[in-house]
Amino acid sequence: MPPHRVGPFEILSVIGRGGVGTVYRARHTASGSLAAVKVLGPAPAVDATAARRLAREFEVLRTLDHPNVVRVLEAGVAEGYSYLAMELVEGLDLRTYLSPTLDDAAIAAARAVEPTAGGETLSGSTGEPGPDAIRALAAMMDEPETEEVRVPGGAACDVADGAPRAAPAPLAPEIVAALNRPARVARLRAAMTQVADALRYVHARGLVHRDLKPSNIMVDDARRARLMDFGLVKAATEAEEALTQAGRVVGTYRYMSPEQAQGHTVDARSDLYSFGVILYELLAGVPPFAAQDPVELWREILHARPPPLEQVNPGADRALSALALRLLEKDPAARCQSAGEVIAVLASAEPTLRY
Repeated sequence: MPPHRVGPFEILSVIGRGGVGTVYRARHTASGSLAAVKVLGPAPAVDATAARRLAREFEVLRTLDHPNVVRVLEAGVAEGYSYLAMELVEGLDLRTYLSPTLDDAAIAAARAVEPTAGGETLSGSTGEPGPDAIRALAAMMDEPETEEVRVPGGAACDVADGAPRAAPAPLAPEIVAALNRPARVARLRAAMTQVADALRYVHARGLVHRDLKPSNIMVDDARRARLMDFGLVKAATEAEEALTQAGRVVGTYRYMSPEQAQGHTVDARSDLYSFGVILYELLAGVPPFAAQDPVELWREILHARPPPLEQVNPGADRALSALALRLLEKDPAARCQSAGEVIAVLASAEPTLRY
């Protein structure tokens, strides 16, 4: 059963669920303002590592102030639930916003659907606020880490470029036309430029996001992209989390850089690789590496070259395609070296159509 209230927030509806927590649409009982509340719990079901990361996410986000980075409101523990409250971004995730099957009218219609409120307010204390309370709760737990993925064989291997991954089946002509619709390409370029600007800001503060993917980017009703979910953020100067005996690393495989997939220390260029995966996927309609078997996917990330974009989507924007492939280089030194460089490349080609 979901909680009816967490701290000072009345829970209205579910926005999304993850492996260790749920994000709710909620209303502050005193001010009436809406928020997105990420909830872990109740203890002892909470993963202690997830609780520590929630506290870390709050500590990082409260230091950030950028129009393309989600704003954090507060964090704490209430009746056994650890929670993090953020601004509620009314809009669509990046993949949905740039779906080739959606035109501007369909996007407007999708945004017009309001979540249904539910639940009732419960009485009780608002709980103990702040990340220290979450960390104290985590310290009382001893659960295994769950936000991790296994490295095949439990050990790293050398990265080497191999043959290109086999190209997927040709896309239907109507899908190719939809992917390359001028209005969509303009929206894509604008949204990715905003994401790159958010990364430039985050990286300038010595941070690496480590979990960049379409579901962690929202586009609001004003077509402003927001970078979200800083649960795996780390300082670039921090030592990388050691692989466990089982050989695990944190992140989301399909968007991981080769160095992250091996458990190596990562810097801003790892986020730029993930940016490249997203850009390739949005241009091609399919991800650059698509193996369903985790071991095979890991090998593709480390060794295979993605299929040339012109084979997958013959009409793809050439400048954006070249940028995506450059960002997907196995060697970090061969990629763009900063988000600012990515922005410069995005700006160097005039949009096909301005919206």
